[in-house]
Amino acid sequence: MKRYILCWAFLTGLLLSAPVSLQAQSDARTRSRLEMGRAAPNTIATNRSTGSSFSTARKLPFLSAPASTGLDRTVSLNKTSAINAYYRSLLLAPAPSAPVVKVASRTVQPETTAVTTPAETRPAVEESLRTERMQEDRLFANDRIVVSNVYPNPASEYAEIDYQITAPVGEARIIVSDILGSPIAEYTLEANDRKVRITTRDFATGMYFYRLSLDGKKVATKKLLVQHR
Repeated sequence: MKRYILCWAFLTGLLLSAPVSLQAQSDARTRSRLEMGRAAPNTIATNRSTGSSFSTARKLPFLSAPASTGLDRTVSLNKTSAINAYYRSLLLAPAPSAPVVKVASRTVQPETTAVTTPAETRPAVEESLRTERMQEDRLFANDRIVVSNVYPNPASEYAEIDYQITAPVGEARIIVSDILGSPIAEYTLEANDRKVRITTRDFATGMYFYRLSLDGKKVATKKLLVQHR
């Protein structure tokens, strides 16, 4: 490999030195002897410098100066002026206008509140309390008959039961029995009446039961206390 490189370098040196020798011969033909004698030292110096440069370039090719191109230009930019111009444009720019929000307005009409007097509210309150008491004090109720609980309870001389028949029910009875279940008294509920009274004057003090019977069927049973004063 080294042999090839040396051969290539030798041939390159011959090719480069050939034009110099030819130029020297042409100069020798055209000039006189005196001019040749004067120019000889310069030519020899030139040849020596050329040969040394060729030999240096041949030995160290990386030392050869690169060819300058037209793109090697220094570009100078004034950064301060560009920054000043940018912030000046921001300061002089008009501020964005705030969006206009339209609020829909509507007329509010005053609410009228009905004011009721105590005289007007008292009957309604009493009626509602009576209805609630009847619902809580019911012994039995359906679409044909409504029967209340016995009162007063405990009873002393007598006790009463309110009822209302709104449709034919056949046979409706209140049966009073002792604690063992033996019947003591029996009362029929008439359609044209609203109340039945149970006489407890002759009952011994103690606990009894009263039940409602419709068409021979027991539908409701509750306790009755008798306490003589």
